[in-house]
Amino acid sequence: MKNLLYILFFILPAWLSAQTQVTYKLVYDQGTQTYTVSMNSNTTHNPPLSRVTSSTQITIVVPHVSGGWQVNNLTNLTALGWGYTYLDGTTEGLTNDYIFFAPSNAGTYAPFSIPANTDINLFSFQSGSGCLGDLSLYDNINDPLNGFPSYNADNNMVILGAGPGNVYVGNTSGNVACALPCTAEAGTLGY
Repeated sequence: MKNLLYILFFILPAWLSAQTQVTYKLVYDQGTQTYTVSMNSNTTHNPPLSRVTSSTQITIVVPHVSGGWQVNNLTNLTALGWGYTYLDGTTEGLTNDYIFFAPSNAGTYAPFSIPANTDINLFSFQSGSGCLGDLSLYDNINDPLNGFPSYNADNNMVILGAGPGNVYVGNTSGNVACALPCTAEAGTLGY
């Protein structure tokens, strides 16, 4: 019996954590001028084990703006609430700035189901700084902010049912433009 308890308490959570992998995605809707951040898990998690913990973080890289890049209309798209902090990257000699989003109510919200292989929109926001360039999700391996160990900028996802530890494995979106590229209208081409 003692061996079975050892397996349940120590090995099972490690096995669960190794099985779950979560990716993040950032998209922009030109019509509403809104950015949306979503997650996708390869494993289903149902309440109460689908609780996302306070160790979760989503970092977005934004163009540098004197006075700070402004987040407007931050909207929670699930019961999980989000707050953010801002880093002016030029204080470290970098060319971009960073916005760190983290759950604000991780211990108190009603967990939602996390179906496998389904994008779940977590939150959306708009730019109060205008369209100044591309945004992207943080690259945990290659971003230059990694050279400053005093900052915890890495993307993380911790789900109670996945066991202890970070199950975030990467991003499914690259740079996200806030404006559509210019296209020639049919009338100007002589059609």
